[in-house]
Amino acid sequence: MECGCRPSAGERWRKSPTSPLEELSSPRLIKSHLPYRFLPTAMHNGEAKVIYMARNPKDLVVSYYQFHRSLRTMSYRGTFQEFCRRFMNDKLGYGSWFEHVQEFWEHRMDSNVLFLKYEDMYKDLGTLVEQLARFLGVSCDKAQLEGMVESCNQLIEQCCNSEALSMCRGRVGLWKDIFTVSMNEKFDAVYRQKMGKSDLTFDFCL
Repeated sequence: MECGCRPSAGERWRKSPTSPLEELSSPRLIKSHLPYRFLPTAMHNGEAKVIYMARNPKDLVVSYYQFHRSLRTMSYRGTFQEFCRRFMNDKLGYGSWFEHVQEFWEHRMDSNVLFLKYEDMYKDLGTLVEQLARFLGVSCDKAQLEGMVESCNQLIEQCCNSEALSMCRGRVGLWKDIFTVSMNEKFDAVYRQKMGKSDLTFDFCL
């Protein structure tokens, strides 16, 4: 949920009879940050597969803050404390993270929805790749799966060594470097309030 289309744009896209997406050859891969309710009706009816990746909100808000500061179009120059307060109060663009993630979690058992957690990639990338292959109906033997995992690890290493890319945003437990004790207590209170009725859980450090 770090970037994406505004819901109003998504509604126009969903209803448009001449969507440019229809001009793309199949199979198509489309990245979106739209809430579940704004996805095309065909996806709700199971006519396309949806892979949803959720990240623990403490790391996400730090990455989101850095993302806002890095783009000229957003040009955010406030403090992280203020940004975090806006995140907790659902006052940032593109809607509430808490509603967004819970809405997809409610559809995790749908046959065309695969709900993944960002932190699981760090714990066991191989298992996650296997899940993706099964979900997409791709037949892979052990050697092919191992090769894909190795390619992913090589890509991560290249990014880590690139001066143009900041991999600190991708680290699990990043929030510990910037959250104060007071901020963490307030965040935990808001998290319990907004997620208390959900059985969705996250790893905040590994």
